[in-house]
Amino acid sequence: MKSSKLTMIVAASVVLAAASAKAEKVFNLSGAVAFRDTSYRAITALYGANLGSVNADTPGNPASSTRVTWTGQIPNLFGPEVVTIHANYNGAVAGIQDLVQNRNVSYRSSPTPGDTNLINLPSDLAYGSVFQASTAFTSVPPLTDSKFGVTPVFFVKSVGTPATVTNITRQQLRALAANGALPLRFFTGDAADTNLLYYISRDPSAGQRVIIEKESTITGTPQFYQWSSNALEFVVDPTGRNSTQIRDQLNAATKPAISFLTGVDAVNVNGGQNIIGYNGPRAFLNAAYSSVTNDLTPVIYGQYSQWGYEHIFVRSTASADLITFRDALLGAIDTDLQTSAHSLPISKVKVTRNAEGGVVNPIVP
Repeated sequence: MKSSKLTMIVAASVVLAAASAKAEKVFNLSGAVAFRDTSYRAITALYGANLGSVNADTPGNPASSTRVTWTGQIPNLFGPEVVTIHANYNGAVAGIQDLVQNRNVSYRSSPTPGDTNLINLPSDLAYGSVFQASTAFTSVPPLTDSKFGVTPVFFVKSVGTPATVTNITRQQLRALAANGALPLRFFTGDAADTNLLYYISRDPSAGQRVIIEKESTITGTPQFYQWSSNALEFVVDPTGRNSTQIRDQLNAATKPAISFLTGVDAVNVNGGQNIIGYNGPRAFLNAAYSSVTNDLTPVIYGQYSQWGYEHIFVRSTASADLITFRDALLGAIDTDLQTSAHSLPISKVKVTRNAEGGVVNPIVP
């Protein structure tokens, strides 16, 4: 009899332990770099006072980090269960590829600040700044796409580029991308400007690169360079750079160069002073681009066309819990975008398009 009771107690303990082990939700996200600041604030807001801890690549500025892991509780969604969220902002195209190919992504394994250990896990949802159809990673059925915002892409010049370079046209960009470098006078109209101006580009995983190449109908194999701080010279770059590398190179390069970034990085190139126009206008009306607030009227009404929608993608087989999390995240993002310096909620934008580089049409009331 005692043996039977002991067996029952042990069995009950095993069941409780198993239930305890399952009392955790884990969501893994990857994708667009440009949206990491809003993503950080939105996810943190979902936890609210129930946030346990956050581990980020850049502890002093987690909103700009490439990898972040949160843990805590989100009672209004999942009751008392622990919810752990891993993020790796590895690029908009890369995020779509992660979902389509079920690739493992490298995340910070622990939410404990300072823990640098990594873990490889498949992504559950991905941020994108391009439509799935604009990438090489299509699928049947296609990924489920939820559009939630609009983000402009800026051309930004290096600190070594003269003040007379204030704009780049579609035709100039196509010529620059085809050659990798062109005489500075091509951009200034001054015959005395005999130096070269170089082109720095994002890597192929970046949605920003898709946006600018579709917008300006760049075809073939673009040529680009990167700044060598050791040689104090530009050298050929066969692959392209990530956004942090481009930001740092534009701040370091003492010779003329142009690249492209979204606001979260462009504002940190010479304090936001080096953003130039595209085909005439800039994307904002304020005199200097700000990390706090910007007047993006040219994007809202269609005078500035170099922008992309922000998307969240999930597989068509996504679990009910994942859909619950996605929907809550979309709501938190929309709240954040109402005051974002760098992106707009769709509700504020008065134009629409069906593809990157597609015709921008006014929304008729």
